[in-house]
Amino acid sequence: MRWGMMAIITIGLLIAGAYGAMVAHGGDSKVEVNAYLIKGEEKTTEIAPGDNVKIAVEVKNVGDTPFALSGHAPVFAYANIYKYVGGELVKIDSAKYESKYVMWHVVNLDPGKSYTAYIDWTVPENASGIIYIEAWAGSAPKTNITVNVAAPEAQGYSNEMLFVYTDSTVYFPGDVVHIIVVNHGDQIAMFGSGFEVVDDNGNVVTQKVWRHEVILHPGESVEYTWVVPDDMPSGWYYIYVEGDSAVIYIY
Repeated sequence: MRWGMMAIITIGLLIAGAYGAMVAHGGDSKVEVNAYLIKGEEKTTEIAPGDNVKIAVEVKNVGDTPFALSGHAPVFAYANIYKYVGGELVKIDSAKYESKYVMWHVVNLDPGKSYTAYIDWTVPENASGIIYIEAWAGSAPKTNITVNVAAPEAQGYSNEMLFVYTDSTVYFPGDVVHIIVVNHGDQIAMFGSGFEVVDDNGNVVTQKVWRHEVILHPGESVEYTWVVPDDMPSGWYYIYVEGDSAVIYIY
């Protein structure tokens, strides 16, 4: 009898939980969602590459019935970060808050109440200019904010000491050319990702460009590879990266 009673109680709790979730979404349930950045203890819209900030997502119930924000506590929150490249939004990063330990019950927001989730985010080195952040928490709608990341010039960036090398000076069709770019300066370098191969007559024979920027601290390097096409004519070729070049000969 005792086990039967416990089973009835358990089933009753499950039904009550499901009913609570349905009620929270019914009626005139309405929420406002706002996001903002916190650096240190202050709200901000001005950040710089490498900054450690928090993306705050605030959900407020402005309706007259409870709103079911989540099926567990604490509430998970997420953010996608974009920047404008050639007039288009390009995703450059993402961040999230997901606790390892949760309590499985419905988190209801009563009318007039609010809940704020905080997402830790380190501003990536390739972020610059106007950044668009899309964020949301639990079952609430997404919101977005725009912030400004200090221009590279303001951070002391310099590309004057970028040098381009290859692992050899002579190649044959089918060979893999390893292209190494090294920052020999004492300042951080920032440049568009990719390279260009030009023949001895100034014709571009290949161009590899990606939609992100490369950040190289003093002494750091980045490597690209290029497979020499089987039908590549013999001659001298120049591989350009951010103003510097390496010269190779293809037989």
